[in-house]
Amino acid sequence: MNRAAPAALLLALVPTLARAGDLEEVVTPIVVTGIVFGFSALMIAIVGFTRHRNQRLRHETIRLALEKGQPLPPDLLDARPRRDPAFRDLRRGLVLLAVGLGIGLFLFVSPPTGGPERTWAVGFVPGLMGVSFLAAHWLAQRRDGAARPGRE
Repeated sequence: MNRAAPAALLLALVPTLARAGDLEEVVTPIVVTGIVFGFSALMIAIVGFTRHRNQRLRHETIRLALEKGQPLPPDLLDARPRRDPAFRDLRRGLVLLAVGLGIGLFLFVSPPTGGPERTWAVGFVPGLMGVSFLAAHWLAQRRDGAARPGRE
């Protein structure tokens, strides 16, 4: 990449900044956008670092146990946490239902000015997705209950 490119871009923006009259009108959206995406990237980096550290510690524990001749428990070798799929549906359903209710209530209480009416209905999208996950959880439990003999 050419080292003069950022300087040329900055020189191209100088007349725009001078015409804007108020520097805040130009800088504020850039800073807010940078903060939002910066914090999102920071959260992703923290999650990635935590997973990497946990994996490294697990591998070190396995290595030390093998060096000492200790038997390895099967749970230690399984890298994936075991979760019940029906529990996952319940959790996703409750989270999406709460997100839908939150969006709907927020847009009902403070509708956007100059926007279309009934913007609160946007909350139906994640809310109904949550209801479908809850229905899948309920149907899976009914199916599992009917498949097990002796359960009434």
